[in-house]
Amino acid sequence: MTAVWTPPSLISQYAETSAEDIHIPWNALEFSAVSAFDQQRLGLNGVLSHIARSPKHDTLSKTYFLKFQGFNFNNLPDSISGVEVKVCADRRGRVTDDTVQLIVNNTAVGSNKANLNLDPIKYYGSATDKWEVPSLSKADLVNSNFGLLLRFKSHPKYPHSDPAFINSIELRIY
Repeated sequence: MTAVWTPPSLISQYAETSAEDIHIPWNALEFSAVSAFDQQRLGLNGVLSHIARSPKHDTLSKTYFLKFQGFNFNNLPDSISGVEVKVCADRRGRVTDDTVQLIVNNTAVGSNKANLNLDPIKYYGSATDKWEVPSLSKADLVNSNFGLLLRFKSHPKYPHSDPAFINSIELRIY
């Protein structure tokens, strides 16, 4: 049995401690719209820009972390074999992943699936990928503290000052 693609019902944001000056917040007024491709999208308040600071010249501007929770899954299998995530985003050809990670008990766990691919629709995980969380259970998935942690950054090879927009986030459980 496979659960259908399911959007979150709760989205929150935060920055790393003492990093607010180089993190760009998301427009909190649009959080409820990030559920379907044809609805209003969630955009940044400001733009991500490639920042060259001495002595390190590869320090990148990043977004605040977004926590997607409240997935009201239907028809979950009793035994979990994999988790798949679909992110539809307007990356402007220059905004890439920094963090794409599962949250269990309100803590980021397992592997970070972030990559530099700039496709507008990206899939992470699969029917047989438990994101290096071997004990992932049905009880974890229905817990209100389960979710997805997401953060974007400016692409390291393409300096820019472009914003990012998220059209939808969905999870599917196998």
